Amino acid sequence: MATLIDWSQLQARISAYKAQHGHETDHLALTHIVLEHDLGLEPEDVTDAVTDGPDDRGIDAACLEEREDSTTIHLYQVKHVTTFEKSADNFPSNEIDKMLSYIADLLAKDHSLKNTTNPLLWGKTQAIWAAYDRGTPSIAVHFCGNMARLIDSQRDRIVEALRRYGIAFHEHTLSSITASLIESKKSRIDRRLQLVDNQYFERVDGNIRGLVATIAAVSLIELIRDPEKPDSVLQSIFDDNVRVWLTLKNPINKKIVESALSPDNREFWYLNNGITMTCDALRYPQGFRSPSVDLTNVQIVNGGQTSNALFEAHSRQPDGLRNVLLLVRIYETKEREISQLIAETTNSQTPIRTRDLRANDDVQKKLEDSFKHLGYGYFYERKRDQHKDQDRAYRIDAQAAGQAYVAYYMNLPEIGKKEKKRLFGDLYDMVFDESSITAERLLTPVLIHRAIDEQKKELQRAIKNGEPFHEDSLVLIDGAYHVLNAVHSILEAGGLDENDARTGIGVINDATSIVASVASTEEQLDAAFSHSRFFKDSKTTQKIHDKVRASV
Repeated sequence: MATLIDWSQLQARISAYKAQHGHETDHLALTHIVLEHDLGLEPEDVTDAVTDGPDDRGIDAACLEEREDSTTIHLYQVKHVTTFEKSADNFPSNEIDKMLSYIADLLAKDHSLKNTTNPLLWGKTQAIWAAYDRGTPSIAVHFCGNMARLIDSQRDRIVEALRRYGIAFHEHTLSSITASLIESKKSRIDRRLQLVDNQYFERVDGNIRGLVATIAAVSLIELIRDPEKPDSVLQSIFDDNVRVWLTLKNPINKKIVESALSPDNREFWYLNNGITMTCDALRYPQGFRSPSVDLTNVQIVNGGQTSNALFEAHSRQPDGLRNVLLLVRIYETKEREISQLIAETTNSQTPIRTRDLRANDDVQKKLEDSFKHLGYGYFYERKRDQHKDQDRAYRIDAQAAGQAYVAYYMNLPEIGKKEKKRLFGDLYDMVFDESSITAERLLTPVLIHRAIDEQKKELQRAIKNGEPFHEDSLVLIDGAYHVLNAVHSILEAGGLDENDARTGIGVINDATSIVASVASTEEQLDAAFSHSRFFKDSKTTQKIHDKVRASV
């Protein structure tokens, strides 16, 4: 049963999210918390997942979790109550029929959904159908609320109804949400680890003992292997690790696998931060080469991504890790407070993303310095939240700037929207080319895109509140970067200054109308048309350019 401290903890998080992300309601902030924690979504992705509003058919958020080999569709119904006393109420069962009705129409591919769903949900519906065209995705339904679960009879009803479709059902209650935000309860795990040669060092300070050593990757793999499912990782060994496995969808984890299986994998020890573990006790025969270490109640508190990635690499090429060594730090302590402190401090840093790895690149430093002396008061953030003490309106995030730049100047709006991680990966040298990029050129598309994004937010707000909106503006939901590109195309075709942000902002409405016209034409030609698929297609940009030239 949820307690007052559970309520207080979650409500404090909700208030913080409202302030940080500008959410208008507690309900929207709770939706953000659930999506961020459950799926690892970033704020921009959370905003795009929300479908709440009139005609939402019981779907407050929908997200397609696309991986290399599978797609999972997550449908969320979220409820927020305003007092602790109401948190004891059961999740309302009348939401079941709304959800089931939508799912039945969705899986029947009933095109009348266009008339019974709001534009946000209709866009997601089309994207789901497109996912089915590419394969057979799985679906998960989530009922979330800062309250108690469904009553048993109603829970049985929805579970049985969803089972017919092969759909999983998950409940997120006040108790489970708050429990997931703090340390989870773990089972005791005892393991043995083989050290390499005499490459180990021990230190003792009072009630804590530390062992630093080199181990073979295959020894780590055996440590984390699930005894009952040898082809799987024992995930409970990471209970003290605040980061969950982000899968190979994460570009850093992909690189770990590539590094481990590369011809130069002998360098892995030098290129990887290694693994940190805690345990109640460690025992090994000292003074021997390659001793085995017995670990009691062991937890991997840092290095979960490396561990899982190496397990994946070994699954692909069992002999490929023969030369891979890595650093391990093991701390023995029976003091729970110390063990928790180690887990917290080794995981307190923000997860490293691709853009972070380029933060100290010379071109990023030059752009930061250029913005500083540009004279407009802008602060270029080559590192995330580098200037968080400054007015948000004057902060230029490196990734957001790169997204706008490739869409505006490089005619790659589909990259700006869907593949932004590539900006600091394989496209980095092309995007941040010192021979062409300047602070002035970077600022122009940023300012124009901000104006477009404001219109997009106004549209989303109007849909959620059941207010009127212009039909053309619907392209902003999935095609904001294509509208930005159309602005550049209009300026170019009209012989206007492409580097003048004010002029560009002045033609946003024209650009939106042109993009909407092209989308409308394509919709008439394609019965399976969807904005999501249309704006992923690289050919769309050329069609918009052709329309611009025909309109000038």
